[in-house]
Amino acid sequence: MKIIQKQKCLLCKSIAELRHNNYTGYQEPLKFEIYCCTSCNTSFSLPRVETTAIYENIYKCGEKVPGYDRYWRYAKKIKYNKSPLEYLAKSEAIYWGVKEALSLYVKDKTTTSIIELGSGLGYLTYSLIKENYNVLGLDISETAVKNATENFGEYYKCANVYEYSKNNANSFDIIILTEVIEHIDNPLNFMKTVTKLLKSDGIAIITTPNKSLFPSNVVWASDLPPVHCWWLSEDSIMYIANEINTSVNLIKFDRYYKENYRSYNLKVLLKDHLPQPIFDKNGKLIFKDNIITSNFRLLIGKIPYFKKIYKKIYQKINEKFNKNLIVCGTRGSMLCAVLQKKI
Repeated sequence: MKIIQKQKCLLCKSIAELRHNNYTGYQEPLKFEIYCCTSCNTSFSLPRVETTAIYENIYKCGEKVPGYDRYWRYAKKIKYNKSPLEYLAKSEAIYWGVKEALSLYVKDKTTTSIIELGSGLGYLTYSLIKENYNVLGLDISETAVKNATENFGEYYKCANVYEYSKNNANSFDIIILTEVIEHIDNPLNFMKTVTKLLKSDGIAIITTPNKSLFPSNVVWASDLPPVHCWWLSEDSIMYIANEINTSVNLIKFDRYYKENYRSYNLKVLLKDHLPQPIFDKNGKLIFKDNIITSNFRLLIGKIPYFKKIYKKIYQKINEKFNKNLIVCGTRGSMLCAVLQKKI
């Protein structure tokens, strides 16, 4: 098969260049080409393949799947937490960004109508409801909605957003999309549909892995394709916002990363360091964490004093001796963008 070195960007239609022609897929034996558009700084994977079986495998053993295991952990823990939204915001930049955006744009919680698209296990919708926000969770998966309803209550609806938007145009003040847009085959068309749900001057809060943090020689630093078929940057979001006639405000993460140090070793992200697939060809989980290391991290994480000391020592050593370090600050590995509908 002939490999095409250049082709049209699937987002902005400018020229995208081939960055890798045999990149690891989420499940064996899948391999992908990774293209990058220098015009909108967007990376995307080809070919596009059916993902239903992969997602089924993720849901079957989600508590053990790297990157997804935390969602199951959050769903369990927030039911017994007095301040679930605060717990989520301290746990991860994604939810800190959402909390920050809501604090900036919501004046009256009870009268501001909110919908979370792709509500999944339901824990974020539930956390917002516990903070007296007026929220509906929407998901296309009947299983997800059933589980969320059983765990948290009647706050969820099963529907396809494209169909749902036909009868619910101009219905919501705020739409929340956490880790959704990078999964969508055509994010531009998707966002055009999403904004139909917004009232005049309404906002969409979007989180997604942030390509802008990393230098151009990093091929891919997001979930493996085809689970994530896009790696979007701040420029990508700006382009989408312009095309759908919305303004953009990027949430700054200085305060979050001041308390939650995060860094990346550039060497392990470069072209010749390919990641390992998550599932084998039969759908069996390949990844296995180092039990001794993970138990040690868990132990020190539960002891505040050791956690604080460990963090300071780790930061100083890492920044002094690692010349390939990318440290999160104002900009992090996740971006949170607020797209506001123009009147």
